[in-house]
Amino acid sequence: MHRLQEMRTFWSERYRFLKEARNRFVSEKPKYGSFLDYKKAFWKHRVTYSEYMYSYEFWRLNEQERDEFISTSEMQVIYRKLGEQVVRDIFHNKVDFLTTFSPFVHRWWGMAKELSVEELKEKTKHFDIIAKPVDGTRGDGIFKIVADDVSDWQQLFLKLKENNYLLEQRIEECDELAAFHPVSLNTIRVVTISKDDRCEVFGALFRMGAHGSIIDNTHAGGIYAPIDINTGIIDIPAIDACNNHYDVHPDTGKRIKGFHVPKWDNIIATCKEASRTIPNIHFAGWDLCVNNKGEVEIIEGNHAPDFDGGMQAPLKIGVKKKLQQTVKSVMGIDPILLIPIWKKGRKEYVK
Repeated sequence: MHRLQEMRTFWSERYRFLKEARNRFVSEKPKYGSFLDYKKAFWKHRVTYSEYMYSYEFWRLNEQERDEFISTSEMQVIYRKLGEQVVRDIFHNKVDFLTTFSPFVHRWWGMAKELSVEELKEKTKHFDIIAKPVDGTRGDGIFKIVADDVSDWQQLFLKLKENNYLLEQRIEECDELAAFHPVSLNTIRVVTISKDDRCEVFGALFRMGAHGSIIDNTHAGGIYAPIDINTGIIDIPAIDACNNHYDVHPDTGKRIKGFHVPKWDNIIATCKEASRTIPNIHFAGWDLCVNNKGEVEIIEGNHAPDFDGGMQAPLKIGVKKKLQQTVKSVMGIDPILLIPIWKKGRKEYVK
């Protein structure tokens, strides 16, 4: 039965990618690329329309240059092959994650269903609260609770309990990070590859909120910039989901290129230590900040970090070879060999 479900997912995914691409070529009428060329790239590299058109600009690359990239779909295959279910479960559930990695969490947090409305009101006298759906992703459903803005505490509390919200103290981050976009928490994403006591930092980026959003996620309009993992310095402009580039932050005008992330050595050390907390955290994307006390604090983690954001899109340079070398060095496995070749068939064609 499990094998049958895998095959259904296998066929469905390919058809979905092609159908979406065809529809977007029709609706957007892009000046570059074509659906025919996209299909060629799709069969070999599993790229989505967004990767082909925006993230990696496959439409302008020759085949040798395209071979340097690892697509999100290909990475998902690798994650499924090498990831441990127990690790997935811990990273997916925010409560389990905060409990497991509590030594790296310095803020108050709790479940709405375990509090009373009076306790919630008391907490907001001391700090603002960020409310998150326990199983939420991409920043969906997150909002901020500020005591002075609440007109009906009972109604708010009922919403929080019914929707099983996780409540966290709003982190006051250090001035250097907050200056880019004070409304949001601006975080650092560090991607690690590890096995046993061996851990390598593969890439990192600085994520900033924009346009008044309280979160820094790109799906909410945020921007991000790669960080040189050896120096902690941002040496190229930031980018958003639409491939726009920014030398300075669009809201505050603070210069991004040349910024040196504070506490960089501590950030790297924290990620490496966290990767050893439980066995077999082979891949992780750690989201951290430096709070106003100078402490490196883990916000959350991702067991299948997106290799698009920060590592391939800004410079339009692929990291497939680097990934292959790092995973082979740390885990003794060639990850590229885990990706099966997609073969064309009648059901996959979308004309």
